[in-house]
Amino acid sequence: MSSLSPSPPASRSGSMGSGESSSSSLPSPSLQTERLTHITSLDGQDELLGRISKQLGRSRKIACLTGAGISCNAGIPDFRSSDGLYNLVKEESSQYWSIKSGREMFDISLFRDDFKISIFAKFMERLYSSVQLARPTKTHRFIAHLKNRNKLLRCYTQNIDGLEEDMGLTMSSKKPSLPSFSSHWKNLDVVQLHGDLNTLSCTKCFQTFPWDRYWSRCLRRGELPLCPHCEALINKRLNEGKRTLGSNVGFLRPNIVLYGENHPSGELITQGLNLDILRGNPDLLIIMGTSLKVDGVKQLVKKLSRTIHDRGGLIILVNKSPIGDSPWHGIIDYQIHSDCDRWVSFLESQIPDFFKTQDQVDRLRQLKREASDLRKMMKAQKDPINTPPTTPLRTALQPAAHAHNELNMRIKSLNKIKRKLLSPENSSEEDEEETADSKKRAKIRPTPAADVKCSLTQ
Repeated sequence: MSSLSPSPPASRSGSMGSGESSSSSLPSPSLQTERLTHITSLDGQDELLGRISKQLGRSRKIACLTGAGISCNAGIPDFRSSDGLYNLVKEESSQYWSIKSGREMFDISLFRDDFKISIFAKFMERLYSSVQLARPTKTHRFIAHLKNRNKLLRCYTQNIDGLEEDMGLTMSSKKPSLPSFSSHWKNLDVVQLHGDLNTLSCTKCFQTFPWDRYWSRCLRRGELPLCPHCEALINKRLNEGKRTLGSNVGFLRPNIVLYGENHPSGELITQGLNLDILRGNPDLLIIMGTSLKVDGVKQLVKKLSRTIHDRGGLIILVNKSPIGDSPWHGIIDYQIHSDCDRWVSFLESQIPDFFKTQDQVDRLRQLKREASDLRKMMKAQKDPINTPPTTPLRTALQPAAHAHNELNMRIKSLNKIKRKLLSPENSSEEDEEETADSKKRAKIRPTPAADVKCSLTQ
């Protein structure tokens, strides 16, 4: 039954639409919506949620866009929540008194002030230390599972923690090893839109380096270490008797993209996104753990949305905090107000077959093929047997009956393996019941006639 609420109106049990009434925001048969629809609770009985989950399971090429919300359960704070990084900076205003806002901590303009540089270095070293202690969350494992099932087209992430690499995914921060850009892009699993905190880059030559203890101590003291590559070039010039013009040594800073800074890989990301749109055939976009405040990310969503909607796919946002409705009507179909890990757990209960590994799926397909072949053989053996008149009928039927029993046993064993793959818990109980039944049958088995004669003679 539909009901109205001031903002936004409720469209169904557990979901809210952003239209004028609930009937105007009901999803079309294709599940695409003209207005952003809000789903406020994860109800297993909700028909709309069930249909969305099933469409996700049927999707072939899924694009993901992730934000800091997917790493909160790993102990890494996000940016804009009540306990996020921006508020953390405000709470420590006595130490960071020259930083007026949390966003200013991640703005390129801070490099104009030596004191702000010192604050930035200390803060980023603390953030890096917390990232080193973090472990991938259930949402990270979900993205890796999409890769395992060959359903992940690309994961675009705003995160700088690099936890996806711990799940074996290929990151864009790695140097290309293939000659052509299209081949390199095709092999990427995760595109890091805002850089990688696990590396340091030079402010002058842009060479990247992994963290080490010495550089960590420098940043902890509020100092940016000198770039070893620039120093090596200067020493080379001095050894050759050449003079150095000005200060040619850069400083190492975390390899992340700050506000107001030109993205060093912006053109490559745009080129790769166009490849995904034109050749990747995406049919679903899952946005997780982000409130979509960054302009570049907004443009990415809009570009993917047009292509996916043309293919009959969906755009789903999973985030605890709501986003502004009006800019996203006709672009995002549904926002599920939930913690990302909790939503993944809900998906596991709704579409358990989707969460089987590719090896399990391949094994099930093989078992189905074998069972189908066995049934065909059994059907062929049911045809009447043409035996010569001199051959007794029982003698002719014995091999056929024996083969028929063998086929039945093989089908039973295949079904048993299939049950174990589908539901290991239930299959163990069924095996115990089957064993008990076989023991009962053995107890009531009739005594052979020869044994009866022997007992009588004795």
